[in-house]
Amino acid sequence: MNFQRSGNIFESRIFRFLFRITVLFLFSVLFKSFDLTFVEGFGTQPVRSAVFSTVFVAYGYLVWIGAIGLTGLIERHTKGQFATVRLWKLVGSLFLYGLLAAFFFGFTYAGSDIILFGRYEAWDSFKRLSYELNIGIFLFYLLILAFNGIIFYYRQWNEYQIKTERLMRENIQARYETLMNQIEPHFFFNSLSVLTNLVYKNPDLSATYITRLAQCYRYILDKKMENLITIASELDFLKSYSFLIQVRHQNSIIFDLDIPEEIQQKRMVPPASLQMLIENAIKHNCFSVAKPLHIRIRFEEGFLIVSNNLDKRASVPDSTGTGLDNIRKRYELNGSAGITVLQEAGQFMVKLPTFLKHGHPHF
Repeated sequence: MNFQRSGNIFESRIFRFLFRITVLFLFSVLFKSFDLTFVEGFGTQPVRSAVFSTVFVAYGYLVWIGAIGLTGLIERHTKGQFATVRLWKLVGSLFLYGLLAAFFFGFTYAGSDIILFGRYEAWDSFKRLSYELNIGIFLFYLLILAFNGIIFYYRQWNEYQIKTERLMRENIQARYETLMNQIEPHFFFNSLSVLTNLVYKNPDLSATYITRLAQCYRYILDKKMENLITIASELDFLKSYSFLIQVRHQNSIIFDLDIPEEIQQKRMVPPASLQMLIENAIKHNCFSVAKPLHIRIRFEEGFLIVSNNLDKRASVPDSTGTGLDNIRKRYELNGSAGITVLQEAGQFMVKLPTFLKHGHPHF
Protein backbone atom coordinates (compact mmCIF):
# COMPACT_ATOMS: atom_id res chain seq x y z
CA MET A 1 0.00 0.00 0.00
CA ASN A 2 1.30 3.45 -0.99
CA PHE A 3 0.81 5.53 2.19
CA GLN A 4 2.22 8.66 0.59
CA ARG A 5 -0.33 8.46 -2.22
CA SER A 6 -3.12 7.86 0.30
CA GLY A 7 -1.95 10.89 2.28
CA ASN A 8 -2.11 13.04 -0.88
CA ILE A 9 -5.71 11.89 -1.49
CA PHE A 10 -6.76 12.86 2.05
CA GLU A 11 -5.08 16.27 1.64
CA SER A 12 -6.77 17.03 -1.71
CA ARG A 13 -9.39 19.78 -1.97
CA ILE A 14 -11.95 17.45 -3.53
CA PHE A 15 -11.69 15.01 -0.63
CA ARG A 16 -12.01 17.79 1.96
CA PHE A 17 -15.04 19.24 0.13
CA LEU A 18 -16.84 15.89 -0.13
CA PHE A 19 -15.97 15.04 3.46
CA ARG A 20 -17.43 18.31 4.80
CA ILE A 21 -20.57 17.97 2.69
CA THR A 22 -21.09 14.43 3.96
CA VAL A 23 -20.63 15.44 7.61
CA LEU A 24 -23.03 18.38 7.22
CA PHE A 25 -25.65 16.22 5.53
CA LEU A 26 -25.48 13.70 8.37
CA PHE A 27 -25.90 16.55 10.86
CA SER A 28 -28.96 17.77 8.92
CA VAL A 29 -30.52 14.30 9.18
CA LEU A 30 -29.75 14.22 12.89
CA PHE A 31 -31.25 17.68 13.38
CA LYS A 32 -34.46 16.73 11.53
CA SER A 33 -34.86 13.69 13.79
CA PHE A 34 -35.30 16.12 16.74
CA ASP A 35 -37.74 18.38 14.85
CA LEU A 36 -41.18 16.74 15.08
CA THR A 37 -42.58 18.91 12.27
CA PHE A 38 -40.64 16.80 9.78
CA VAL A 39 -42.42 13.59 10.76
CA GLU A 40 -46.00 14.92 10.95
CA GLY A 41 -48.00 13.58 8.01
CA PHE A 42 -46.80 13.62 4.44
CA GLY A 43 -47.70 16.00 1.62
CA THR A 44 -44.95 18.62 1.32
CA GLN A 45 -42.69 16.95 3.92
CA PRO A 46 -40.24 15.30 1.45
CA VAL A 47 -39.82 18.59 -0.42
CA ARG A 48 -39.47 20.56 2.82
CA SER A 49 -36.99 18.01 4.15
CA ALA A 50 -34.89 18.25 0.97
CA VAL A 51 -34.95 22.06 1.05
CA PHE A 52 -33.92 22.07 4.72
CA SER A 53 -31.01 19.68 4.07
CA THR A 54 -29.85 21.76 1.10
CA VAL A 55 -29.97 25.02 3.07
CA PHE A 56 -28.35 23.40 6.10
CA VAL A 57 -25.49 21.91 4.09
CA ALA A 58 -24.86 25.10 2.07
CA TYR A 59 -25.05 27.39 5.08
CA GLY A 60 -23.03 24.99 7.23
CA TYR A 61 -20.30 24.75 4.59
CA LEU A 62 -19.97 28.53 4.45
CA VAL A 63 -19.84 28.68 8.26
CA TRP A 64 -17.21 25.94 8.32
CA ILE A 65 -15.01 27.73 5.78
CA GLY A 66 -15.55 30.99 7.63
CA ALA A 67 -14.42 29.39 10.91
CA ILE A 68 -11.23 28.17 9.24
CA GLY A 69 -10.59 31.64 7.80
CA LEU A 70 -11.27 33.26 11.16
CA THR A 71 -8.83 30.85 12.82
CA GLY A 72 -6.08 31.79 10.36
CA LEU A 73 -6.81 35.51 10.84
CA ILE A 74 -6.65 35.27 14.64
CA GLU A 75 -3.43 33.26 14.52
CA ARG A 76 -1.76 35.82 12.24
CA HIS A 77 -2.81 38.77 14.39
CA THR A 78 -1.77 37.11 17.66
CA LYS A 79 1.57 35.80 16.40
CA GLY A 80 4.29 36.49 18.95
CA GLN A 81 1.90 36.72 21.91
CA PHE A 82 1.81 34.26 24.79
CA ALA A 83 0.29 30.89 23.89
CA THR A 84 -2.40 31.22 26.58
CA VAL A 85 -3.46 34.64 25.30
CA ARG A 86 -3.57 33.37 21.72
CA LEU A 87 -5.69 30.39 22.76
CA TRP A 88 -8.23 32.46 24.68
CA LYS A 89 -8.57 34.96 21.84
CA LEU A 90 -9.06 32.15 19.35
CA VAL A 91 -11.64 30.31 21.50
CA GLY A 92 -13.50 33.52 22.32
CA SER A 93 -13.65 34.63 18.68
CA LEU A 94 -14.89 31.25 17.48
CA PHE A 95 -17.47 31.12 20.29
CA LEU A 96 -18.96 34.48 19.30
CA TYR A 97 -18.77 33.52 15.64
CA GLY A 98 -20.70 30.33 16.42
CA LEU A 99 -23.40 32.21 18.30
CA LEU A 100 -23.90 34.58 15.37
CA ALA A 101 -23.89 31.69 12.89
CA ALA A 102 -26.53 29.83 14.93
CA PHE A 103 -28.68 32.97 15.24
CA PHE A 104 -28.64 33.75 11.53
CA PHE A 105 -29.30 30.14 10.57
CA GLY A 106 -32.33 30.09 12.86
CA PHE A 107 -33.55 33.30 11.22
CA THR A 108 -32.95 31.94 7.70
CA TYR A 109 -34.59 28.60 8.47
CA ALA A 110 -37.63 30.18 10.10
CA GLY A 111 -38.07 32.78 7.34
CA SER A 112 -37.73 30.28 4.48
CA ASP A 113 -40.19 27.92 6.21
CA ILE A 114 -42.80 30.72 6.32
CA ILE A 115 -42.21 31.88 2.74
CA LEU A 116 -42.00 28.46 1.07
CA PHE A 117 -44.32 26.30 3.17
CA GLY A 118 -46.43 28.65 5.32
CA ARG A 119 -45.21 27.05 8.56
CA TYR A 120 -44.57 29.16 11.68
CA GLU A 121 -43.28 26.53 14.12
CA ALA A 122 -39.63 27.37 13.42
CA TRP A 123 -40.34 31.11 13.75
CA ASP A 124 -42.00 30.62 17.13
CA SER A 125 -38.98 28.64 18.32
CA PHE A 126 -36.62 31.27 16.95
CA LYS A 127 -38.44 34.11 18.79
CA ARG A 128 -38.26 32.18 22.07
CA LEU A 129 -34.54 31.38 21.55
CA SER A 130 -35.50 27.79 22.20
CA TYR A 131 -33.11 24.99 22.83
CA GLU A 132 -34.52 22.98 19.95
CA LEU A 133 -33.44 25.52 17.35
CA ASN A 134 -30.74 28.05 18.18
CA ILE A 135 -28.98 26.15 20.94
CA GLY A 136 -29.21 22.93 18.93
CA ILE A 137 -27.72 24.62 15.87
CA PHE A 138 -24.93 26.09 18.00
CA LEU A 139 -24.11 22.71 19.49
CA PHE A 140 -23.86 21.26 15.99
CA TYR A 141 -21.52 24.10 15.09
CA LEU A 142 -19.32 23.32 18.09
CA LEU A 143 -19.21 19.64 17.14
CA ILE A 144 -18.18 20.48 13.58
CA LEU A 145 -15.60 22.98 14.78
CA ALA A 146 -14.16 20.57 17.34
CA PHE A 147 -13.93 17.79 14.76
CA ASN A 148 -12.25 20.08 12.26
CA GLY A 149 -9.91 21.37 14.98
CA ILE A 150 -8.85 17.86 15.92
CA ILE A 151 -7.98 17.10 12.29
CA PHE A 152 -6.19 20.44 11.83
CA TYR A 153 -4.09 20.22 14.98
CA TYR A 154 -3.30 16.55 14.40
CA ARG A 155 -1.96 17.49 10.97
CA GLN A 156 0.05 20.35 12.48
CA TRP A 157 1.39 18.06 15.21
CA ASN A 158 2.33 15.41 12.66
CA GLU A 159 4.17 17.98 10.51
CA TYR A 160 5.93 19.30 13.61
CA GLN A 161 7.03 15.79 14.57
CA ILE A 162 8.41 15.13 11.09
CA LYS A 163 10.21 18.47 11.03
CA THR A 164 11.64 17.91 14.52
CA GLU A 165 12.86 14.43 13.63
CA ARG A 166 14.49 15.73 10.45
CA LEU A 167 16.26 18.52 12.33
CA MET A 168 17.43 16.07 15.00
CA ARG A 169 18.87 13.76 12.36
CA GLU A 170 20.62 16.65 10.62
CA ASN A 171 22.01 17.84 13.94
CA ILE A 172 23.17 14.34 14.88
CA GLN A 173 24.83 13.87 11.50
CA ALA A 174 26.60 17.22 11.81
CA ARG A 175 27.84 16.34 15.30
CA TYR A 176 28.94 12.92 14.08
CA GLU A 177 30.94 14.44 11.22
CA THR A 178 32.60 16.79 13.71
CA LEU A 179 33.60 13.83 15.88
CA MET A 180 34.94 11.96 12.86
CA ASN A 181 36.98 14.99 11.83
CA GLN A 182 38.72 14.89 15.22
CA ILE A 183 40.35 11.60 14.22
CA GLU A 184 42.14 12.88 11.15
CA PRO A 185 44.54 15.59 12.38
CA HIS A 186 45.83 13.55 15.31
CA PHE A 187 46.39 10.41 13.25
CA PHE A 188 47.78 12.33 10.28
CA PHE A 189 50.45 14.33 12.14
CA ASN A 190 51.67 11.28 14.06
CA SER A 191 52.07 9.37 10.79
CA LEU A 192 53.92 12.21 9.08
CA SER A 193 56.28 12.49 12.00
CA VAL A 194 57.23 8.82 11.67
CA LEU A 195 57.53 9.06 7.90
CA THR A 196 59.87 12.05 8.11
CA ASN A 197 62.36 10.02 10.14
CA LEU A 198 61.90 6.85 8.09
CA VAL A 199 62.22 8.13 4.53
CA TYR A 200 66.00 8.68 4.69
CA LYS A 201 66.77 5.49 6.62
CA ASN A 202 64.79 2.87 4.72
CA PRO A 203 63.24 3.92 1.37
CA ASP A 204 61.63 0.51 0.74
CA LEU A 205 59.95 0.45 4.12
CA SER A 206 58.93 4.06 3.58
CA ALA A 207 57.18 3.10 0.34
CA THR A 208 55.25 0.34 2.12
CA TYR A 209 54.49 2.73 4.96
CA ILE A 210 53.08 5.29 2.53
CA THR A 211 50.94 2.59 0.87
CA ARG A 212 49.48 1.49 4.21
CA LEU A 213 48.98 5.10 5.25
CA ALA A 214 47.07 5.71 2.00
CA GLN A 215 44.91 2.64 2.72
CA CYS A 216 44.09 4.02 6.17
CA TYR A 217 43.09 7.37 4.76
CA ARG A 218 41.09 5.75 1.99
CA TYR A 219 39.14 3.95 4.71
CA ILE A 220 38.58 7.17 6.67
CA LEU A 221 37.42 9.02 3.55
CA ASP A 222 35.16 6.18 2.35
CA LYS A 223 33.57 5.54 5.74
CA LYS A 224 33.47 9.13 6.95
CA MET A 225 29.76 9.61 6.16
CA GLU A 226 28.72 6.21 7.55
CA ASN A 227 27.55 5.86 11.12
CA LEU A 228 28.25 2.12 11.30
CA ILE A 229 30.45 -0.33 9.42
CA THR A 230 30.96 -4.09 9.71
CA ILE A 231 33.60 -5.40 12.09
CA ALA A 232 35.26 -7.02 9.06
CA SER A 233 35.75 -3.59 7.45
CA GLU A 234 37.06 -2.17 10.71
CA LEU A 235 39.56 -5.04 11.03
CA ASP A 236 40.79 -4.53 7.46
CA PHE A 237 41.53 -0.95 8.40
CA LEU A 238 43.13 -2.14 11.62
CA LYS A 239 45.61 -4.32 9.69
CA SER A 240 47.00 -1.30 7.86
CA TYR A 241 46.91 0.77 11.02
CA SER A 242 48.70 -1.90 13.08
CA PHE A 243 51.49 -1.99 10.48
CA LEU A 244 51.99 1.76 10.90
CA ILE A 245 52.00 1.31 14.66
CA GLN A 246 54.55 -1.51 14.52
CA VAL A 247 56.92 0.63 12.43
CA ARG A 248 56.36 3.63 14.64
CA HIS A 249 57.01 1.75 17.90
CA GLN A 250 59.59 -0.82 16.74
CA ASN A 251 57.53 -3.98 17.38
CA SER A 252 56.89 -3.14 21.01
CA ILE A 253 53.13 -3.72 20.61
CA ILE A 254 51.44 -7.13 20.30
CA PHE A 255 47.97 -7.48 18.79
CA ASP A 256 45.74 -10.47 19.56
CA LEU A 257 42.44 -10.81 17.64
CA ASP A 258 39.77 -13.37 18.56
CA ILE A 259 36.63 -12.59 16.58
CA PRO A 260 34.76 -15.32 14.63
CA GLU A 261 34.41 -14.74 10.88
CA GLU A 262 30.62 -14.92 11.07
CA ILE A 263 30.56 -12.19 13.72
CA GLN A 264 32.83 -9.99 11.61
CA GLN A 265 30.32 -10.03 8.75
CA LYS A 266 27.10 -9.68 10.79
CA ARG A 267 28.02 -7.15 13.47
CA MET A 268 28.77 -3.44 13.15
CA VAL A 269 30.59 -0.69 15.07
CA PRO A 270 31.24 3.03 14.51
CA PRO A 271 34.13 3.59 12.07
CA ALA A 272 37.66 3.86 13.53
CA SER A 273 36.45 3.09 17.06
CA LEU A 274 39.01 0.29 17.50
CA GLN A 275 41.79 2.47 16.11
CA MET A 276 40.98 5.18 18.63
CA LEU A 277 41.09 2.71 21.53
CA ILE A 278 44.46 1.40 20.39
CA GLU A 279 45.84 4.90 20.05
CA ASN A 280 44.46 5.72 23.48
CA ALA A 281 46.24 2.68 24.99
CA ILE A 282 49.51 3.67 23.32
CA LYS A 283 49.26 7.25 24.54
CA HIS A 284 48.62 6.38 28.19
CA ASN A 285 50.99 3.42 28.78
CA CYS A 286 54.71 2.74 29.01
CA PHE A 287 56.03 -0.13 26.86
CA SER A 288 59.14 -1.40 25.12
CA VAL A 289 60.35 -4.37 23.09
CA ALA A 290 61.34 -6.11 26.33
CA LYS A 291 58.05 -5.19 27.98
CA PRO A 292 55.52 -4.89 25.15
CA LEU A 293 52.01 -3.50 25.23
CA HIS A 294 49.64 -6.43 24.71
CA ILE A 295 46.36 -5.38 23.10
CA ARG A 296 43.66 -8.00 22.80
CA ILE A 297 40.39 -7.64 20.86
CA ARG A 298 37.72 -10.32 21.29
CA PHE A 299 33.96 -10.78 20.88
CA GLU A 300 31.81 -11.80 23.82
CA GLU A 301 28.00 -11.75 24.25
CA GLY A 302 27.33 -8.97 21.77
CA PHE A 303 30.32 -6.82 22.77
CA LEU A 304 33.73 -6.17 21.32
CA ILE A 305 36.11 -6.20 24.26
CA VAL A 306 39.37 -4.30 23.84
CA SER A 307 41.84 -4.83 26.68
CA ASN A 308 45.50 -4.07 27.35
CA ASN A 309 47.99 -4.51 30.17
CA LEU A 310 48.23 -1.40 32.29
CA ASP A 311 51.46 0.49 32.93
CA LYS A 312 50.51 4.12 33.14
CA ARG A 313 52.83 6.88 32.08
CA ALA A 314 53.80 9.51 34.63
CA SER A 315 52.68 12.22 32.23
CA VAL A 316 50.44 12.04 29.18
CA PRO A 317 51.04 14.12 26.04
CA ASP A 318 48.48 16.77 25.17
CA SER A 319 45.42 15.32 23.44
CA THR A 320 43.61 16.77 20.44
CA GLY A 321 40.24 15.66 21.89
CA THR A 322 40.08 12.10 20.60
CA GLY A 323 39.70 9.12 22.92
CA LEU A 324 37.10 7.52 25.10
CA ASP A 325 34.88 10.60 25.22
CA ASN A 326 34.77 10.72 21.43
CA ILE A 327 33.80 7.04 21.18
CA ARG A 328 31.19 7.40 23.93
CA LYS A 329 29.51 10.29 22.11
CA ARG A 330 29.51 8.41 18.81
CA TYR A 331 27.72 5.48 20.45
CA GLU A 332 25.19 7.84 21.97
CA LEU A 333 24.53 9.34 18.53
CA ASN A 334 23.86 5.84 17.22
CA GLY A 335 21.25 5.22 19.92
CA SER A 336 23.31 2.84 22.04
CA ALA A 337 23.44 2.69 25.84
CA GLY A 338 27.15 3.51 25.57
CA ILE A 339 30.46 1.88 26.30
CA THR A 340 31.73 0.28 29.50
CA VAL A 341 35.20 1.07 30.86
CA LEU A 342 36.81 -1.23 33.45
CA GLN A 343 40.19 -1.13 35.17
CA GLU A 344 41.22 -4.06 37.36
CA ALA A 345 44.06 -6.52 38.01
CA GLY A 346 46.54 -4.58 35.92
CA GLN A 347 44.21 -4.59 32.91
CA PHE A 348 42.36 -1.75 31.19
CA MET A 349 39.24 -2.90 29.37
CA VAL A 350 36.64 -1.21 27.15
CA LYS A 351 33.44 -3.00 26.12
CA LEU A 352 31.94 -1.73 22.87
CA PRO A 353 28.31 -2.68 22.08
CA THR A 354 27.96 -4.08 18.57
CA PHE A 355 25.02 -3.58 16.22
CA LEU A 356 23.34 -6.17 14.07
CA LYS A 357 23.89 -5.50 10.40
CA HIS A 358 20.31 -4.30 9.89
CA GLY A 359 20.95 -1.55 12.43
CA HIS A 360 19.50 -2.73 15.79
CA PRO A 361 21.82 -2.61 18.79
CA HIS A 362 22.50 -5.70 20.85
CA PHE A 363 22.94 -5.12 24.59
